[in-house]
Amino acid sequence: MPLLGRRALLGGLLAGAAIPPAPALAKLFAVGRRDAETFTLANGLQAIVLPSRRAPIVTQVVVYKVGSADETFGHTGAAHFLEHMMFKGTDKVPGGEFSRIVSRNGGRDNAYTTFDSTGYHQTIAAAQLELVMRMEADRMVNVHITEREIVPERQVILEERRMRTDNVPSSLLDEAVREQLYGRHKPYAMPVIGYADDIKKLGVNDLLAFYRRHYAPNNAVLIVAGDTTAEQVRKLAERYYGPIARRKTEPRTRPSRGGTDLPQKVVRADARVAEPRWSRLWLAPSYRVGETKYAYALQVLARLFGGTETSRLSRVLVNERRIGLSAYASYSPSSLGLTSFDIGVHPAKSRSMTDVEDGVTAEMKKLLDGGVTAEEVERAQNQLLAAAIYSQDSLASGPRIYGTALSTGSTVADVDAWPERIAAVTADDVVAAARHVWRDDGAVTALLTPAEGSR
Repeated sequence: MPLLGRRALLGGLLAGAAIPPAPALAKLFAVGRRDAETFTLANGLQAIVLPSRRAPIVTQVVVYKVGSADETFGHTGAAHFLEHMMFKGTDKVPGGEFSRIVSRNGGRDNAYTTFDSTGYHQTIAAAQLELVMRMEADRMVNVHITEREIVPERQVILEERRMRTDNVPSSLLDEAVREQLYGRHKPYAMPVIGYADDIKKLGVNDLLAFYRRHYAPNNAVLIVAGDTTAEQVRKLAERYYGPIARRKTEPRTRPSRGGTDLPQKVVRADARVAEPRWSRLWLAPSYRVGETKYAYALQVLARLFGGTETSRLSRVLVNERRIGLSAYASYSPSSLGLTSFDIGVHPAKSRSMTDVEDGVTAEMKKLLDGGVTAEEVERAQNQLLAAAIYSQDSLASGPRIYGTALSTGSTVADVDAWPERIAAVTADDVVAAARHVWRDDGAVTALLTPAEGSR
């Protein structure tokens, strides 16, 4: 299919155009799927290659199967702190030179830490793949972690926490909500960046121990996307990653239950709040934990109930009843443990939190009692599939999808089967999933409001 025709089709699906299921899905699968080629080195490193000839560039991503949820209370922030330290250099590539070398060669690089994984990525000219692979393999085992480097970097991270969390009322509320939903001191309740008091205490020995325990080829996934082949990637990977010895790793565990004494309500009143928010989060199954059979239906539910401006919440609460300025529902099943299903509304100026809660409750009841139509399900499925196809166009999104999947217990086959599994969801499945998750004994309601007298 020509590129313009493909984009017209996908744009129509994202806009909610009514297209019969079979033709729409068949076209999406045909034009969107990019087959992953895989291999595993003798030391256990998993590799995925996503060839694309659209431009002479490549993206290399190395994802380690460790994140902040693998920390213990009192030592939070280690995974994110180590991510920063990975740029502090080795004997072969001195501190700060990694990013400078990438930049001098016309590329860009960065890293990220999540609850379940830590990733490092570079996008660069295809001819420079060997360069970034050599440097990435080097810092898998040889990075310098010294007191001289840790002291100033600790201040950088503390400032990051102040800017993104301590000075942002909604982030402070979200942190408190997660503690209630998942249970204080438990994985997913502790913030990815860590608590400030813990960040101040983390030292060389803490980070070295974390590095040696988790950074190993058999605990990592290499994804290369772009203008290359599996044969070329294998040859380079064997040369640079192959000699690195595997290490003994510990099994990863996550609680199969959330916080106790649910339901709960968390309120944050803050003078800095300009836009109030009502939200409710429910414990929900992921692909790996809980009633996993609902994971695909919950994705469809989130999309049709509050995923777009034409979804039920936006149509009724925002456009018709003018209760809210905006409304959303979200759900992500890519988690090694339990996850959450979230609904939120920003109230209109003349409306109270009670108005919002009553409005959301009424729409939930309408769905549970009256069901959803086949047309609604089809539209949500098509929008999800179109968004997934668009993401495969990106040399960043494709590798991230596979890296997230493999670091949270899923497989390449699971990623490849996702379109068919989404397409198989029925209207009855959506209602059953909503009934399973929308229960008071798994919910936390959060209210973000201006402080009394601040408006």
